[in-house]
Amino acid sequence: MNKKQEKLNELIQTYEDNFYNKNKGFYIGDVLNLKTIKLSKTLPKSSKRKEDQLAIYEYYKSHYWDNVDFEDDATMRNPFFLPKLKNYFDSVVTKHPDSVCVEIDTMLNKTKPNSLFYKLLLAHLTYSYETSKIMGFDIVFVYIVDKYFKTGKAEGIYEDDVVQKIIKRADTARPLLVGAKAPDLAMIKASDGEAIKKMGFENAKSSEEVTKVFYENEPLLNKMFYHLNSVSADFIILVFWDVDCGHCQKEIPKLADLYNKFKKENKDIKVFGVYTLHEIDKYTKYINEHQLNDWINVYDGAHYNNINVKYDVTSTPVIYILDKNKIIKAKRIGVEQIESIITELEKQNKK
Repeated sequence: MNKKQEKLNELIQTYEDNFYNKNKGFYIGDVLNLKTIKLSKTLPKSSKRKEDQLAIYEYYKSHYWDNVDFEDDATMRNPFFLPKLKNYFDSVVTKHPDSVCVEIDTMLNKTKPNSLFYKLLLAHLTYSYETSKIMGFDIVFVYIVDKYFKTGKAEGIYEDDVVQKIIKRADTARPLLVGAKAPDLAMIKASDGEAIKKMGFENAKSSEEVTKVFYENEPLLNKMFYHLNSVSADFIILVFWDVDCGHCQKEIPKLADLYNKFKKENKDIKVFGVYTLHEIDKYTKYINEHQLNDWINVYDGAHYNNINVKYDVTSTPVIYILDKNKIIKAKRIGVEQIESIITELEKQNKK
């Protein structure tokens, strides 16, 4: 059956090649060209040797866009273009942000500046990498914004207010990229929550009242602040969570179990748990009931940090893994991913 399938594929490829050659230069030819998978007729298709597989891949990649006209706006309307584009970045381009950035530049350079094709392609790539679910690929989004949106090369794609929102979004993401040093946090320990309450922070009804309370107690607060930068450990699990969050109520106990497992294995790992709200009584009650006292339990009791902006916390829980130098190694992961990531990082450290 495999031999019959190979023969059938060859017949189909031959038919499509002939059809394309007869209709080359017409739109129907362009449609078929984008549908056709470019495979070499001389390279061994069934070989399992590494060098043969590499040769097959290199041929496939280098001929992937053969005869595709990136200067013709009609190409964007071709029903096979977007699936082919998605497959190229999902399955053909090397899965590394640097490689993706190079491919984006190469592809956009093939189009006419400010053409409809250019605008739609740039808009598509911007959205794709702004919303990418692959950890670490937000660096591609930041790259696109820096190179195209901040330099005026995205003019006419969106209204000015939308462009500014996209730029602001990239500026928020930049300090939180994998490989960047985590922004410091000056927090209040949960154990100092009662002292914060007595200062009047919980009763403050406006930003003006909060500011007044802050400056009235600034000398004492400066002594109470506990900094993320001051934490010493091989790895820090930084978790933003809320006592009343349903998802947190499922994930935080799992994280507690994992932390206890790390302790038994004598791993130098600490949890820097950040409560994202300000109801200290709820917070301390949960800590005591769920035996989280071994964690570094903090919250922004003095309203000193804008956590939502500084760490892009729009929902909870949000988990980061930092190394001993506070470099972001992983982010926005589930509890179930933590152990395997730390194990891999430990292996890398031993090399």
